[in-house]
Amino acid sequence: MPPLLLLLVTRPGWSQSSSQAFKPRPIAGHAVLDLRVGVDRIDTQHPFLCAEISPLSWLSVEGCGTGSGFLHQDPNAPDMAHFRTRARAASVSLGRTTADLLLGAGFAEVQRTADQPGFLFGPQRDSEQIEAAGPEASASIKGRYWLDAGGRTYAAADLNAGVAAIPAAPVVIGNGGPIVPFASLTLGFGF
Repeated sequence: MPPLLLLLVTRPGWSQSSSQAFKPRPIAGHAVLDLRVGVDRIDTQHPFLCAEISPLSWLSVEGCGTGSGFLHQDPNAPDMAHFRTRARAASVSLGRTTADLLLGAGFAEVQRTADQPGFLFGPQRDSEQIEAAGPEASASIKGRYWLDAGGRTYAAADLNAGVAAIPAAPVVIGNGGPIVPFASLTLGFGF
């Protein structure tokens, strides 16, 4: 072995190399909150918004929708809002990047005009019903890229798909049956 190479191998400080592993260090020991914006398959006129709070590292509570009823009062925009818990089923990390498989359960609401207060679960109540709700199940692939060297903030991408069982959905959205498929892609930031 040439003497110069031997010297560099035995004295790593001289070669200016570093092999430190990155470890996220969020404020609560895990990701706590993220806010995302994107698209869903129901309403293409308004951005689809999601807020997710994680009280535990493996469990979160999430709400998603276009904000109909408080961010906009568009009478011609159909909407599907989601309120669910999500549990991490699998996770992979590589450097600053993590990817999670999340399974979700909760309820969804569909509507065809401006939102009314409350939720209408169960069968159709009248022929002019404008909203309905029912249980949902979903699966997501969520990726995070930790932005700062301290591992406190991250960019997030979430691809979600699932189905909701909403008995009055055919009356409210005007087509299909009571099983309502959904899909969304959202991007955002969190800490």
